[in-house]
Amino acid sequence: MMKKTVSRTEGMQEWLRSEIEKDKIDVEKEKLKFLNEIKQFKKEDIVQPVVNKPKLTLWEKIKKIIVG
Repeated sequence: MMKKTVSRTEGMQEWLRSEIEKDKIDVEKEKLKFLNEIKQFKKEDIVQPVVNKPKLTLWEKIKKIIVG
């Protein structure tokens, strides 16, 4: 009777290990899929380019910080 219990728990442990391995493989596949989707984007699609914004002088920056 004891051998049956031991073999059953071993079987359950082996099943659990195999499921964990399957999950790890699935996670890695999803990561790669996500990375490949991100690589497809262009920078311009995500961030709008700044159109020749005039540069502020040091005093203008200080004034902007103080006044708001």
